[in-house]
Amino acid sequence: MKKTLIALAVASSASVAHAAEIYSLDGVTVDLSGEVDVQYYKSQDQSQHSEWNVNEAKFGFDMTYEMTEDLVVGSHMDIDANDEEDNGSIRRGDVYGKIIYLQSHTISFGAQPTILDDSGIGDDYEFGFTSFVESAKNEGDQVIKYKYDGGEMFYGGLAYLENKNNTNTSGSDDDYQLDGNLGARVEDFDFTVFLAHAQKNSIDISTYDLEIRYLYGDWQFATTYGVSATEQENASDRDKSTYGLTVSYSDGGRLEYAAGWAVVETKHSISNAVPDGDVNDFYVNVTYSLSNDVALYAEVGLTDEDNQDTGYVIGMDTTF
Repeated sequence: MKKTLIALAVASSASVAHAAEIYSLDGVTVDLSGEVDVQYYKSQDQSQHSEWNVNEAKFGFDMTYEMTEDLVVGSHMDIDANDEEDNGSIRRGDVYGKIIYLQSHTISFGAQPTILDDSGIGDDYEFGFTSFVESAKNEGDQVIKYKYDGGEMFYGGLAYLENKNNTNTSGSDDDYQLDGNLGARVEDFDFTVFLAHAQKNSIDISTYDLEIRYLYGDWQFATTYGVSATEQENASDRDKSTYGLTVSYSDGGRLEYAAGWAVVETKHSISNAVPDGDVNDFYVNVTYSLSNDVALYAEVGLTDEDNQDTGYVIGMDTTF
């Protein structure tokens, strides 16, 4: 899960808004979309050196068939060549079928992210705030998801992930995750609540996240409070809370700026087994949009966590 400023500056929805229509006949439409993001990256891990990194390298097809004016069915497939995760190998990305009713109700099923993957307020690239959901698994091969958003006041969704027949080798047949969100747009405010409960390798994980956004001219302010609680037998339980504030500014032209700060509090039921503590995280970045589809960016991430250092990234992202 990651929120990036590219989502605001370049591709708010690369698979939809920036898709290129390559076929349309008799109610059947096929769109092609893709993204390439190459960067020079230094993680906050003191033991890691800076490196050239392929953060995103994928393309996808989206096919829909208009059955009636109100009902559309279709499917989506991504091909992913993300070097960071797969050492340069090409793999299948998201693959799912979907049913869209009245352009606001969407049911999708297959390999895809869950609703919780949409959480996060940071307009960051690599150094944002995800601690409150880090134990959850926000995508899988067996996901069914419902989303409603008619562009009006209320929106929301619900997703269920399972792992029957152990399609994820790092998990078990009993693993699952149920998550959802509910949001409301009130004038220039946007309020969203995310809830999730999961079982992963016999560990119970409960997640809660409240997000508030406020748009004021070219400025966007956001705050979040997120909690992730894990419970397991014969081991220390853990509660992790995240308080975050972010701000972004667009100069009305090609430049956008963003910054964020968060405090992560960790508490364990057996404090002498694993130390408790608070960590402060901070990031600042700038994005220069060469066009609607191409952007250059730079970001610095600071933290006071032990054995961590200042991280940075410089990159170029292109979408279509």
